[in-house]
Order: sequence, then structure tokens, then C-alpha cells
Amino acid sequence: RLIVVDDGSVDATPEIVDRWAAGKDKARVVHFPQNRGLSAALRAGWDEVRAMLAAGEISPDDVAFSIDADGQHEPAALDGMIEHLIDTGSVCVIGNRDMGYHSPYKRFGNAVMTVIGRLSGWSKFNDIESGYRVFRVGPLLEAQEFYRGYKYSETVEVAVILARLGYRVDNSYRINIPVARTRTRLYDAAVDAVCMPLAWYRLACWRDLPAAARSRFVTLLPVAVAGLAAVALLLMLTRTFYLGDDSAQSYGHVWYLSEALFTHHQWPWHVAQLENGHAVMFPYGIIPWLPDALLYPVFGDWIVTFSMVLGVVAMLVAVCHFRPELRNPFLFSLFLLNPLLWNGITQFQLTTVWAFAFVFAGLGQLERGRNVRAVILLALGVASHPMMGIGALGVYGVFEWVRASDFPLRAAALGAVAVLLASPAVVLFLSTPLVSEAKPAVIALSVLDNVRRFSVPLLALLIPELRGRIYLRQGGVAGFLAFATAAALVFLPPSGLWESTQPRFAGYLAANPIRPGDSYRVTVSNNHEDGMVQFMKAGAILANEFFTESEHRQVWPDPGAYACFLATKSVDHVVVGREYPSPFRESELHMLDALVQQGDAELEYRGDDGTVAYTVRLPASARRDSLRDCHL
Repeated sequence: RLIVVDDGSVDATPEIVDRWAAGKDKARVVHFPQNRGLSAALRAGWDEVRAMLAAGEISPDDVAFSIDADGQHEPAALDGMIEHLIDTGSVCVIGNRDMGYHSPYKRFGNAVMTVIGRLSGWSKFNDIESGYRVFRVGPLLEAQEFYRGYKYSETVEVAVILARLGYRVDNSYRINIPVARTRTRLYDAAVDAVCMPLAWYRLACWRDLPAAARSRFVTLLPVAVAGLAAVALLLMLTRTFYLGDDSAQSYGHVWYLSEALFTHHQWPWHVAQLENGHAVMFPYGIIPWLPDALLYPVFGDWIVTFSMVLGVVAMLVAVCHFRPELRNPFLFSLFLLNPLLWNGITQFQLTTVWAFAFVFAGLGQLERGRNVRAVILLALGVASHPMMGIGALGVYGVFEWVRASDFPLRAAALGAVAVLLASPAVVLFLSTPLVSEAKPAVIALSVLDNVRRFSVPLLALLIPELRGRIYLRQGGVAGFLAFATAAALVFLPPSGLWESTQPRFAGYLAANPIRPGDSYRVTVSNNHEDGMVQFMKAGAILANEFFTESEHRQVWPDPGAYACFLATKSVDHVVVGREYPSPFRESELHMLDALVQQGDAELEYRGDDGTVAYTVRLPASARRDSLRDCHL
């Protein structure tokens, strides 16, 4: 059977071909009124093959080939290519042209195109641009569903798609070129270079989708979402000290650990400069804080920023390992369009990101039957952040229990072993002074506030499970998630992406050097806690940790409750920053002024930058054994 495509010939070719094909029932001629390019001509020919298959005239195992009619290809090579197809068990044989007749420039260009093809198709091509090809009809027509073709790109696109579909594509069969002719321009080469990775990407977006759902929207949304995510992470990398609500915790602990190891040559179980020396070194975060501390002398604070970006990338790679369905760019973009995910990233929840990364990787190994690796990775996840690691395991266990209507005994057993291995980190987490000194209601509210982070593992489970319904409502689902993410970022703007760290209290520290042994209460806004770290680096002992609950940002009921709080925390100096939220700042200054009138405090500093500081001199009788005794 022969299909001839007349691509807008302007000589006598159409008439000659029509006369020749007349009366031949196994020859068909397709005419284009004007030239539409090689890719369009080949698509028209393959559409005729598809029609033959639908009519039952041929089978999916039959062989089809394409050949240029200008004499550049040697028809005698066809028999050998078909034999090679059968002998190697391939679905496609692409002729490997002898390029000796071409100039070094042309050979170099062809080599470059082949390298791009190898990377795009992840297959060993030798001459991907060769147009002399032999196919099995079934795989060929399957590949046709995913290519678009422009100019000469059909040949390279189909080769990439077939390889990415998992078919055996052979490009080793050597052929001669009897006619040395080329009209390929540099522009055509550029088109092919772009179309090869685009073919791979298009296949990745559309492969698991029903034909009706293969829209341009599905291919464009991931580009937009991934582009914005990449810009955000790159901007984050430009910040030596990223200003986020939870960032100072990591920067402060990593700096202190590095100082202890390299300057004082000791292993610290507590942080002498936090919570008046009662803060534990690792309330969580032994990973990545310990590796960061070891690299801190070389990279400074930036290593903490880098570990955040690295953790996000590791988490995204791990979630695709855990749920391979998320390798589909569209589904992956929906996972990224989680407002609570970006809230966590822009707030710099470093240890949570690493905990999820290890848990996803561990669950991926668990589902592949690799128990030892699974336990080790899950234990690392729990050690990174006990609450987040154990919580993510719980989300997975409950989800699997509901989905399969059967208790996941093996997963529960391996998870229990992982928690047991990470039990020292759990003990340290529960040893944090906040756990013992805060009221149960405060602890409960903190736990509830952190529950929202579990939307990350929950979405990783739900999206693959509901992908069929998602494909049918792709615009609505993506629109809802995009709106929610945008609203979250507007409501809680990621100011760290455009703000840089500042010397918050340079004037105060210059006028009032840190007094060794004194305890400092330093009040700033959540995302400006770099000022607290600057006090630590200046040698100050802070009266609190970096947890919001420990800092007691509140409107105080009366001077007595405030004095009780200061006495219980053994505060000697209160430094109120200009950025401290107005209601809290106003209340704190009123309380301090009241203590001044009582003779229990005195104004220490008032700076042009808005900083106000007081020295506190409360009588010993004002001290309490526990904050719970203060009516806050």
C-alpha cells in the first residue's frame, strides 16, 4: 500500500501522480493546495494509515515507513530496515545516515540535535533527524496522539515520544545517502531543538488523561505555576537571612550550635542564650540544623537559607517518588497550588519541610517493600520534626485505612519502629520549657494551628486518588486552588522575598552594651525576629524562645499580671522595637510606664529608630514558680 502526499507542488507532479494512481486500489493520493511543511504532510499520511486501521484493512502489527520522494533516500535499504526491526524487537527503526558527504558544520549541527534528542527521549539516538523510518503501526499511531509538529519537527518529535512511551526505538541501522541535498536552515534546527523537549513535556502532561481532557490549559498551567515557584525559591536564595515568621528559630539555633562546636568545642544540650538557658538545643530540627551548623563557618547565615530551598526541592522530589502520579505536570501543579504549602514555605517552616521530605521518601520505600530504607527515612522525618513527622505518618495510616477498609498493619509496625528509633528527638521535643509552663489551652491552640500543615501530605494522597474527577473539572479545581493560594499570599504577604535583614537595634546596642548574665525581653514583629538573633550574637541572654507562645505577644490585663510575667521569666531589660505590632507595643509600654511609677523599672533608652528600652527592678517577692500562677 502506498500513500502519496502532494505538498502543494507547483509543477506537473499532481497530474503525473494522479494518472499513475488511477485504478490502483492500494495507492492513495492526498493533495494540499499549498505547501504546509513536512510535519503537516506526514500527519496527513499517517491519518490515512489510521483510517486504514479503523477500517480493518491493516493491523497494529503491520509495518509502515516514510520516505522522501526527492531521491535522497535509497529504497533498497528498506528491506534491511524491516529485517532489523524484526530481529531487534523494535517498534521503530530510524536510519542512521552516513553523514560523510556533509560539511563539518552540518555534522556538528546534527550531533547537537541528537544530543538534545537523547536528553528529551532518554534513549540512545545516533541520528534523530533522519527521515527514513520504519514503524509498527500501533505504536506509531499512539505516538501521533501526542505530537503537534511544526516545519520539520515531526521526525524528532515522534522519535522522542515513542522512546518516552517506553517503546524500543533503534537508531543504529546504517544507511547511505545517494543524493546530497539539504534545505534545512538554522531556523529549522532551532525549531527542532525546541520541539523535542516540548514533545516530552506534552506527553508528560497528556499521557494519563482521557483524550477529551488533553487541553492546552493542562500544558500551560504547570509552566506558570512552576515558573512562579522557581522565581520565589530563587529570590529566597538571594537572602542571607530570610525574614519569615518562623525563620529566626532556625538561624538562631544554627548560629549557636556552630559557635558551641567550633568556638567553645562542646556539644550543647541546651541553648544558654534562650529561655534564660533552659531552652533545649533541639526542640526539633537535628536535621537540617546540625549539617547547617557544620557548614556555617564557611557560608554564614546563608547556609540556613540554602537548606530551606534544598528542603523544598527534596520534598517535591520525594512526593513524586511517593506518588508517581504526581509526575504528571498538571497534577504536580495542583499539589503546588496549596495555599498552606506556600504559607509554610514563605513563613520558613524549615524543619517541617525536611520532615515531610523524609516521610514522603520513606513511604515511597515502604510501598516498594524496602522495609529497612523505609524505617531509616521515616525515623529521619520524625527526628526533623516529631509532631510533623508523626502527624504525617498518621495522615497516611488513616487515609490507607479508609481507602482500603483494612488497617495498614505493616505500615503501622514500621512507623512505630521509626518513632522508636527517633525517640530521643521526641523526648527533646517534649522537654521544651514551653510544654511545661504554658497553659493546656495554649498548647491545644498551638497544636490546632499546626494541624493545617498536614494539608501537604493529605493533598499528596488525595490528588492521585481523585485524578479522574479532577481531569473532568480541571479548570474549576485549578481556579479554586489558585485563588486560595493568591488570597493566602495577599493576606499573609511573603515579605521576606523583597525585604532584607536590617540592624534592628544598632543604636541601643551601641549605647547600652550587653550586660553579662542579664536577661533581655526583646519584642519585634514575627517576621523581624532577626533583631532577636542580633541580640544573641551580641552576647545577650533572651528571656524567651522563638516560639510565639513563649514570647507572650499580648495585650496585658493589668500591671500586676505583667510584673508577675516579668518576674517569673527573670527579665532584667525590656527592649520594645518599632516594628512590634501596635496594640501589643502600646500595651507593653503602658505596663512599663506603670512599673516606672511604682519604682520597679526605669527608662533605659529611647532611640530615633523608635526603640524604647527599660531596666526592670522587681522585688524578689514578685517572682512566681510558674507562669500559670500569673493571671495573663
